[in-house]
Amino acid sequence: MPYTLTWESKGLYRKFTGDVSGDEILKSNFELHVDPYFQNITYIINDFTGMTGHSIDISHTEVYAKTDDIVSNSKGRLKIALVATQADHIDLANSYCDQMEDKLFECEIFKNIKDARNWVSKD
Repeated sequence: MPYTLTWESKGLYRKFTGDVSGDEILKSNFELHVDPYFQNITYIINDFTGMTGHSIDISHTEVYAKTDDIVSNSKGRLKIALVATQADHIDLANSYCDQMEDKLFECEIFKNIKDARNWVSKD
């Protein structure tokens, strides 16, 4: 599996590694949405800094945004921090965040875990 999940007291740290496909991220999202812990968390930190390759494009980010918007109707507010350092990863993250603007799931992009953690810890 190209990702690991680390459940924390108020959220989830999800690290993607190796070569990741857009479908793998979508599958991970669907599995997350039905996990009993999901309803109680206030944030997700998605760390893409360990990815060495990917087959993700803008159409994938559109699907992520649409499904997250649907899920937010039952989940409520959630902070989603995207940690990325490579230009193409940042472009994809921007695409997702742009589509999530003014939605219940709030999205921000960071270049390191420390800044992401600072953001998710603020109310």
